[in-house]
Amino acid sequence: MKIIKTALLTIFSIFLLVAPLASQAELGGNLASINQGQKTFGSKLTSAAQTGYSIYSQSIDSDLVIKEYLATNGNVFAVTWKGATLPNFQVVLGAYYANYLTALQNNPRAIFFQDDNIVIESGGVMGGYVGRAYLPKQFPVGITPANIQ
Repeated sequence: MKIIKTALLTIFSIFLLVAPLASQAELGGNLASINQGQKTFGSKLTSAAQTGYSIYSQSIDSDLVIKEYLATNGNVFAVTWKGATLPNFQVVLGAYYANYLTALQNNPRAIFFQDDNIVIESGGVMGGYVGRAYLPKQFPVGITPANIQ
């Protein structure tokens, strides 16, 4: 019996570690990851075509809205969030999560990180969080940070 409990606990732990990685689009991801996120969360997913890109909005548990900005080349070049809860930054930022951790060490209340490849901004108060992260070098022609809201 103890062996079965240990095995089940191990399987459950692995699931908890792996499941978030495929749960929603990440910065630098693609349309397949956006669709996987919608299936995983059972969230409402809408899209709006813009010139040179599309915005996919995902409402999660009515507490959080995540918008993924998808260029016509198929890459997610920006992500925004707004809600009563914060997103899972490890999932949303993907390969750029380490940049978030660096910014978090400098100021845990108002996150700001910028280098040549990425900009991360996140702030707010409990119950009212907003933020965005984007890859400026991957912006479609004619897009500026002002378009990422």
